[in-house]
Amino acid sequence: MSARARQRDREIIDRYTDQPPRLPVELRAELERSFHGKPVQLYALVDLDPSLKLVEGWLALGPDQLAIARRKDSGWAVDRIDRARIRSVRETPGLTCHLLSFLGAPDEPPLAQVRYTHRQRRAVDVIRTVLEQAGSAQDGSADDLYADAIAAPIREAQALVAGSDTAIILRLLGYLRPYRRQVAIGMGAAVLVTVLSLVPAWLAGFLIDRVARPSADGKPAGKIAGDIALICVGAIAAAYLLRSLFTFVRLRFMAYLGEYVARDLRTEIYEHLQTLSVSFFSRKKTGSLITRVTSDTDRLWEFLAFGVVDVSLSLVMLLGIGAVLISLDWRLGLVMTLPVPLLCAGIFLHGKRLERFFLRAWRQWSRLTDVVSDTIPGIRVVKAFHQEDSERARFAARNAAATDQFNQIHVVWTRFWPALMFSIHCLTVAVWFFALPRLLGSTSPALSAGTFVSFLLYATMFVNPIEVIGQMARTMNRATSSAHRIFEVLDTEPEITMAAEPISLEPVRGRVTFDQVSFGYEPGRLVLKNLSFDVTPGEMIGLVGKSGGGKTTIANLIARFYDPTAGTVRIDGVDLRDVELGGYRRQVGMVLQDPYLFHGTIADNIRYGLPDAPIGDVIAAAITANAHDFVCRLPHGYDTVVGERGHTLSGGERQRISIARALLHDPRVLILDEATSSVDTETERAIEEAIHRLIAGRTVFAIAHRLSTLRRATRLFVIEDGKLSESGSHADLMGNVTSTYRRLVELQREVQHAV
Repeated sequence: MSARARQRDREIIDRYTDQPPRLPVELRAELERSFHGKPVQLYALVDLDPSLKLVEGWLALGPDQLAIARRKDSGWAVDRIDRARIRSVRETPGLTCHLLSFLGAPDEPPLAQVRYTHRQRRAVDVIRTVLEQAGSAQDGSADDLYADAIAAPIREAQALVAGSDTAIILRLLGYLRPYRRQVAIGMGAAVLVTVLSLVPAWLAGFLIDRVARPSADGKPAGKIAGDIALICVGAIAAAYLLRSLFTFVRLRFMAYLGEYVARDLRTEIYEHLQTLSVSFFSRKKTGSLITRVTSDTDRLWEFLAFGVVDVSLSLVMLLGIGAVLISLDWRLGLVMTLPVPLLCAGIFLHGKRLERFFLRAWRQWSRLTDVVSDTIPGIRVVKAFHQEDSERARFAARNAAATDQFNQIHVVWTRFWPALMFSIHCLTVAVWFFALPRLLGSTSPALSAGTFVSFLLYATMFVNPIEVIGQMARTMNRATSSAHRIFEVLDTEPEITMAAEPISLEPVRGRVTFDQVSFGYEPGRLVLKNLSFDVTPGEMIGLVGKSGGGKTTIANLIARFYDPTAGTVRIDGVDLRDVELGGYRRQVGMVLQDPYLFHGTIADNIRYGLPDAPIGDVIAAAITANAHDFVCRLPHGYDTVVGERGHTLSGGERQRISIARALLHDPRVLILDEATSSVDTETERAIEEAIHRLIAGRTVFAIAHRLSTLRRATRLFVIEDGKLSESGSHADLMGNVTSTYRRLVELQREVQHAV
């Protein structure tokens, strides 16, 4: 592959890896013109050509047409197909990519074909599903059903929609608003530092021309001249002293200010993460989110504390000192000031170039963090399979990749910075070149030594803001790259939202109704399909069926971790989307197959849902959950600290702590997801006894592959391929010789007898 081809691939990957692909504005306008002014309904990036090379192509769906666009050197090449001609859509999956064929009449070749990588499959599936269902849908209902399917990832990047770094910086500056007083003090101190810095240079020129030069020419200095000299020297000393004092004030206030703003950002992003839906966390890696809460907010500290003030003052100083230089000597002043716009333009272009490198570097840093966040919680698995060397190698590879990316930044920076400084020094040399003849009197107009000394001192000060702006280009890129990632999270809207006027159900009675519910975790791939049932308060429903059939999905919808793609979930006859979510979830309990315990004491884990519960209630819940006896045998009883995720306890002990937590929570609707799996028979019996006490008087949905644990269920629902294939009591289903449930029970008995 040629260097040019590699660069093209790199640009495509950079453009569409860290943010959801967005249809180019000019292409959208062109497509909507061809759609006779009608909008683009859905679109997807199709990033491979027939030879499997990375390209930029788009699949766009309009009300009446399907468009396939490919970027060419001269613009966009667009092919259009009338949707009425498309009879079916066929996906051919591959190991590294997929082929989508749009088929017309049975005997005709495909109307069109597109290829795309796994990354783009989700958005393409939306378009495929809409086209497949369009024939049976009426009034565009298929389009409406999936119109929001790709909206969530797009909403996650609203900060990027603004596009410009200026918008990001202005948004960051908004976080300074609560600290206007500190900003004013810091800015005022910085202004005074700048003003005081101007004094010594002017006094130096004054002393040379008015005191030292007359003495050198043989004129008596006199007592007045001596007093003036002492006053000037004292003024210079006072200026340096005050400058140090105001520098201290500026550093102290702005350093604190930067920490406060970084704290506020960390708090805001963490609080916002608590509001986001479960689906967001299933799409994002833990390491990436940890990086945004910690490292990215920390990288903004320097920019907010000093960068904003330094850049602002540097621009003012460039204008102010430039004016002073021109006023001292306009010829030499022009030599110093005219090249400055070119230097600033070079700094700006260099900053734009650095953006791409910082984007890659932060991506590699997130991948490095992902390894740590994956490995440390799973250290038992690593050691059990003796994969320490493999994990070391994986970390070393990610660490080396991150180092290489940051080194590329240093390569670009270290090439630019010496060139910038050399250019600045050339300006100083040019000043000497034009000033010396005038100092020696060989050309006119003459230039006094005092004026030249003042000019040189001011020229040195004039160089400093250029250096600050040049240095700040890198700091600003670090800040804007981190800010992009932070605002991407902050601008992500929760997919589970509260109704404008939510209905409070206090207390929940426990009637659960599914009305023609369809749901898919990925667009176009439904897990539940038109599922309907009605459960009365106090019933225990056993959910059985093959893995992947949709049992856990039903539990997720009842807890409203997700909203259905179609249909309605009702609680006590009220659409769950209209129910006040906080109050409802306080009345829903879950006991999971792998219960999660937090690092802390056993008592704190039991009362996680009720932090203020008295210890007596905690012990009562533990007794009911058959956990009290083993807790009392621990060295510190209920004050025993369990390790992260509760790994210092056995699986059965963790499960009983989880049941005690649910008992103390006292839910009206209870979800048991494989609560007795992976434990020994004796522990299973203890857990079943605890569960029997737990389910009394509650609406319960129990998922279990050990069908014997569901013998107390009021009804059993057999879920197959997202549909309710059978329902009834254990006796009713066992009495049907052709039932799936009976076949599953007999199969388990055969396995147990074989063992």
